[in-house]
Amino acid sequence: MLIDRIIKDHEHLTRLLVCLDKEIANYKEGASRRPRLSVIIDALDYLHNYPDSFHHPLESRLLAKLRPRITDTELRQKLEVIEDQHVEISQLTNNLIDRFESIKNDQIIPIDALLADYQRYADLQINHLRLENTCMIPAMQKLLTEEDVAAVTNALNDNPDPLFGAHLWDSYEDLYQFVIGTEKELATA
Repeated sequence: MLIDRIIKDHEHLTRLLVCLDKEIANYKEGASRRPRLSVIIDALDYLHNYPDSFHHPLESRLLAKLRPRITDTELRQKLEVIEDQHVEISQLTNNLIDRFESIKNDQIIPIDALLADYQRYADLQINHLRLENTCMIPAMQKLLTEEDVAAVTNALNDNPDPLFGAHLWDSYEDLYQFVIGTEKELATA
């Protein structure tokens, strides 16, 4: 079911964000090793491309079915915030990709500003996922009908998750190995 897919996507996005946080921390003074720039860029690429091409459009289509059934003003406002956050997350992700690409191209970027921008992005992502998990998903589970979900399913092309799906894209192989390795490292710490 599509709502289960959203829940699973949120788990995967959270996993990747935890690993990305750990890697970005290597830009801080006193870090024990150099950050792996290619992994950071791959993670941001995934965090931009997959949500923008499939995950957020899926949520938006389900929200369009959900909105007419919502009578609670506070919940309606939270759902509007979620949609606004999709746009802001996309913009922040693009900005971070540009900044890390600049570093890759040997341009000087103030690290303090980069870390502050990344922290703003990471905080927004986590708060966004939390808001969706506590407001949007329960409302969808409660108010959407099987017909609503079937209509959205038929309207969308099923886009497999290129990082956590059944078929890993070649371009994300290193990123997948990074996530698995970082999770093992965190589990033993």
